[in-house]
Amino acid sequence: MAAPLTVEFHFDFGSPNAFLAEIALPAIEQRTGVKFEYVPVLLGGVYKATGNLSPAESLRGIKNKPEYNAIETERFLRRHNITKFKMNPFFPVNTLALMRGAVAAQFEGVFEPYFRAAYNHMWVEPRKWTIRPCSVRRSWRPDWISTALSPVRSRTTSRRS
Repeated sequence: MAAPLTVEFHFDFGSPNAFLAEIALPAIEQRTGVKFEYVPVLLGGVYKATGNLSPAESLRGIKNKPEYNAIETERFLRRHNITKFKMNPFFPVNTLALMRGAVAAQFEGVFEPYFRAAYNHMWVEPRKWTIRPCSVRRSWRPDWISTALSPVRSRTTSRRS
């Protein structure tokens, strides 16, 4: 039997559209048998490299476009029965440290809980992102990630021992 088709899902935690699309992925996997590989990207870097603007910038000042975008978002929420979504009041958010953390979480084998915690605190229970150094090596991460991953980290550390 052939391996299932794998499709890359490129995401940035700062994109509400990526968050909403990700919620629809399990149904697509179940219906089609395709598997999604999660690929962290810096959406701002993609915009810059391709000479594009974010929707927040490109829709600014254009009559009715932001309102239409809001209507389309509501339609998507209803169509996919999404009840847990709040626009982050601190949006837009610089996600550089958070996306670096996603890459590290993939390497450390703790991507799933990291991913879920990040999206939860960006679009379900929005929090203000405060970044602080957490080690001498000057890695940076949001304050809540240490707490969110501490049970995972202790489990993975004990398995390595």
